[in-house]
Amino acid sequence: WNAVSQRQVIGFKSYLMDDRKLSKNTVRRVLQTLKSFYRWMSVSGHVTHDPTKGVQLPEAEEGESQELSDAEVEQIDQAVQESKFPERNRAIVAALLHGLRGEEVSNLNVGDYQTQIVEGYASKQLHIREAKADSTGWVVLFEEGIAAFEAYLAWYEAQLRRSLEADDPMFLSYSNRTKSQKQRLTYWGIRELMRSLEAQTGIDLHSHRGRHTYATNLLIKYGLGEGEAMKLTRHRDRRSFKRHTNKKEIYAAQVAILRASGQIPM
Repeated sequence: WNAVSQRQVIGFKSYLMDDRKLSKNTVRRVLQTLKSFYRWMSVSGHVTHDPTKGVQLPEAEEGESQELSDAEVEQIDQAVQESKFPERNRAIVAALLHGLRGEEVSNLNVGDYQTQIVEGYASKQLHIREAKADSTGWVVLFEEGIAAFEAYLAWYEAQLRRSLEADDPMFLSYSNRTKSQKQRLTYWGIRELMRSLEAQTGIDLHSHRGRHTYATNLLIKYGLGEGEAMKLTRHRDRRSFKRHTNKKEIYAAQVAILRASGQIPM
């Protein structure tokens, strides 16, 4: 712990903001935790210096939801159709649009695509076994998500020329460097896919925009309450979810004034 320098902490901060593209509020919480840890280490005599001193926290901000519009989702789907591995890429985009984080998509195994019985009905869901802040759980798939995964798994099995097994990685890398080794697609591979789709569509695109889209749609399109939506997105912090409830409140206010002014039928 004594070997850590202020320069390394500043580099870590830059990595979180520039490479991982985490929100300022998330980076702020990470650095606050690190600062608290080093204060305790210093007071307890475990270190002779505090490398977090002088490292400024990002300014707190009320985040804004960055959901994709229906038209943008259609553009992305068209670009996926024209990509090198459309079956795989459509399933990846479908997972992101169901609120999964990039790392969670990378960690999926074939056996995580399961049928669950809800109120006597079969529901196709994804089991999230590994997740940020232990936010594990189940993700209910919409019809378009089910179609994407069913088509992909049939294609995947044909590519392997054998039956799929539960512990097979859900997504493999098909880069020239790894395709012969059948390696799991990493978070960085998913990020490269997003960059490619961004270049094709001109849409500012990163994996977390799918999560924003899912959360906002749960509130506005499907009319779920905040608590229900947070359970499905596996959010633990209401503060970080506030950006989506703000969007719902703005939308509700717009509908109210349009109805009151006669522009939308009562």
